[in-house]
Amino acid sequence: MKKNLKITIAIPARNSEKTIKQVYSDLAPSFRNNAILSDDKSTDKTRETAKKLGIKVFQNPREPGYGSNVKNCFNMAIKEKADVVVILHSDNQYDPKKVPELVKPILDGEADFTIGSRILGDKASGMSTFRFTGNRLLGFFENLAMGTNLTDLHSGMVAIKADLLRKIPFNSNSDDYGFHTDIVLQSHYIGARFKEIGIPTRYEDISTSISVYRSIIYGFRTMQMVMKYLLHKYGLMKFKEFRIKMNEPNRNL
Repeated sequence: MKKNLKITIAIPARNSEKTIKQVYSDLAPSFRNNAILSDDKSTDKTRETAKKLGIKVFQNPREPGYGSNVKNCFNMAIKEKADVVVILHSDNQYDPKKVPELVKPILDGEADFTIGSRILGDKASGMSTFRFTGNRLLGFFENLAMGTNLTDLHSGMVAIKADLLRKIPFNSNSDDYGFHTDIVLQSHYIGARFKEIGIPTRYEDISTSISVYRSIIYGFRTMQMVMKYLLHKYGLMKFKEFRIKMNEPNRNL
């Protein structure tokens, strides 16, 4: 694959006035020109701060929600004619310095979808026992369903080929944190190639984190999506999330 592809850094943001400058500063200069930010109805000066940094800012037109905002990131990146889209959180939870390593497997033609794995990075050091156990348990069932051995299926730092995004109905996905589960299962269904790279685990006071209650709801919804994947895959039932824009899976994305 040619390496002169347009890589768009898409930043879903909400009330990130205090962190967006650090995220942008830690991003390699070669990636800054194609940085975009989708603002999820922030009540602080996130938009103004991002614009001063030179980031192209878009407003999420949907109801607020993490998944809703990432959908807007993908839609705007595709509109900006991206070849590869990187999702980078605005709260500095994921290290921008790892972006070159994250996109390398795609640029080298070895992957269609890369995931920043906190397990491979530092064994998720700093992640709470509850969150770590939940992520690993859900990941076990997801890997079992897909026949994969991925270590961090709930990481929010990913890079995806735009050609892949154009073929999957990601706008039908969850408007909440379940969005990433949805898009991983959709991508696997179409035959996407996955790679992981190690990233550090960073949970700071200002980092976004969901409550225990929402984590439990997230877990149940993840299992529901895994069941949809299996039922659709084996032709037992059909679901809109897996109505792929091609007749059958294809690894030549």
